[in-house]
Amino acid sequence: MSSFNLLNLGNQALRSNQSALSTVGQNISNVNTPGYSRQIATFSTLPDQTGVQVDSVDRITNRFLTQQLWSDLSSYNQTSTYADMSGELDNLLATNTTSVSNALDQYFSALQNVVDDPVSIANRELFVAQSDAVVKRFNDLDAHISRQSATINGVMDDVASQINSLASSIAELNDNIQTATSSGNPANELKDQREELTNQLSEMVGIRVLEQGEQFSVFIGNGQPLVVGTSASQMQSLQGDPDSSQNDLALIISGQKITVTDELSGGSIGGLLQYRDEALDDARDELGRMAIGFAESMNTLHSAGMDLNNELGGDLFKDVNSAAQQYSRISSRSDNQSSMRATSGVSIQDISKLQASDYELTYDSDNSITLIRNSDGKQMRINQLAEVKPELPATSFATTADALAAVDEEGEFYLDADGKTLSFQVDGMKVTLKTDTRLSNGDTFLIQPVRTGAEDLSLQLQDGRKLALASPVRVTPDSDNNGSGVATVSVTDPDVLMAASNKLDPPIDIVFNNPDASVADSVMTYTVYDMSEPSNPQALSSSDYEVGKTIELNGYDVVVEGLPTPGDRFSFSFNKDGVSDNRNALALSDLQQKDIFDGGAYQDLYGSLIERVGTRTSSSRVTMEANKAVLDSTVTAKSSVSGVNLDEEAAKLVQFQQAYQASAQLIKTSQTLFDSLLNSI
Repeated sequence: MSSFNLLNLGNQALRSNQSALSTVGQNISNVNTPGYSRQIATFSTLPDQTGVQVDSVDRITNRFLTQQLWSDLSSYNQTSTYADMSGELDNLLATNTTSVSNALDQYFSALQNVVDDPVSIANRELFVAQSDAVVKRFNDLDAHISRQSATINGVMDDVASQINSLASSIAELNDNIQTATSSGNPANELKDQREELTNQLSEMVGIRVLEQGEQFSVFIGNGQPLVVGTSASQMQSLQGDPDSSQNDLALIISGQKITVTDELSGGSIGGLLQYRDEALDDARDELGRMAIGFAESMNTLHSAGMDLNNELGGDLFKDVNSAAQQYSRISSRSDNQSSMRATSGVSIQDISKLQASDYELTYDSDNSITLIRNSDGKQMRINQLAEVKPELPATSFATTADALAAVDEEGEFYLDADGKTLSFQVDGMKVTLKTDTRLSNGDTFLIQPVRTGAEDLSLQLQDGRKLALASPVRVTPDSDNNGSGVATVSVTDPDVLMAASNKLDPPIDIVFNNPDASVADSVMTYTVYDMSEPSNPQALSSSDYEVGKTIELNGYDVVVEGLPTPGDRFSFSFNKDGVSDNRNALALSDLQQKDIFDGGAYQDLYGSLIERVGTRTSSSRVTMEANKAVLDSTVTAKSSVSGVNLDEEAAKLVQFQQAYQASAQLIKTSQTLFDSLLNSI
């Protein structure tokens, strides 16, 4: 081998080992740099004993572990976000200062005081104050929950902006990496930056990454492209449609806006959307259902009572079916072909059937209308319900108003021939939809019968003297009664109870009669008399007596328990100046334990809500901890592959330093040989 070849070998080895030393130095200097992947110089032998060269400086990564890290980051951040938001809601519902159950306890305690002493003005005013307090508690708790919804909207705005920034940066890095690699630069640092940005992106939303050569393509949702090569789509947070209170997320792809809210999962966005759909909406709907049921049941009984002014009670709380509230419960999509009229609305008909859910109503085709209950996904075809007055064609109604009024039973519907008016009753609500033009295929409406129930709750009565604690009907057993019969009254329709002030319409006597001796197995009967003219009572009806059977009168029902004897008489008259009567107050108090809803009494419903939220919170925390353990394991595994090990790098430093010194010695030896050659001439 000539001294020249030896010099060339030494020179090649010197440069190669210098490159390897630089790579080791780069690794050591970036040991604490986030996202840095260690690099390694790859050597290859040159042909014909001409030395060595560095083919490339490669990043040490594991594609499977990288993909797994993105998946684990998305899963952990989704459950972490969900657990944080759910924990906040759990505290709101259960803390005494915000709990509705605690406020209801104080409300019914004040009600018990007026039961004990209905004449006391102080007790009455205290009850009015507690009624206002329970209203404010419903309002405040709903406001807290609504603020969470507003917070989610704000976070969605911020995250959409961050996603856009990350997507643009990834697309730009794709371009830079392509340019660098085409000129022979490995662009390792640029690839590290791209991977780190993708890590940050996966913390915000679930992603799927497709690697094609040196390029990254990032997809979200059900395959919607966020980054394709050097192009990035834009994400936009926009007002929901038709629910304007909840933001949607859309991708703008080639100028076209595509809503992707329902398709996103993973990351903080996935956690927020899951929490909003599962917990937040459920809590607000349940709270609204509870508020509506509370107000409606209290109003119904209070209206059947009598106040200190000898007047029938009105609503204790604001009417749950005011025109404004009915209209607010239904909204239409902005792209509907038909235009909804302001006379549309949703009225509450039966609180025992009312559900804590919203509904999606879609006009399909040929008068086929689908209603989806979102809480459980149940689908109902409106035209599979019973058409009102099935024995008559729709055109037989004198007016549309008559037809709409006829929809008064669960499971009935009416759709006019022009397709502009639809009414149906289901789940305790009556929906009336009126449009300016015929309903068109695909027209969609959102029905929210209880969403704002707690927000809308307000106190109607302000004067304690107007609390209707007495019954307007006085029951007077005749002093000559010999039996053990006891008559009780419940008002069913206060509007028809009285013909004029201080007078029942009409005053009634019920008299029990001897069995008919001429009829075998005859039983005792009773006769109902109109006592408008006491000197000339008019028999209205007679019937066999059955213990506990309801006797229906004009605006009120009577039940006689026990065993009256023939000749016993009960008189029913207006309860004028019955200030010490607490019968209606007792009925109001009994509502605390009554199964008002499908699910129990007021506080049963609230307790179930707290239990659901608590279970979700606990479950999400357990899942979060499990996801954190998986994430930590993946980070450790990836770090063992891509991370810098200082001990290993120190060993390589010695190895390449010695090789470098040996390469220098080759050059020195070559020089010595060359000098010897020259001296020999």
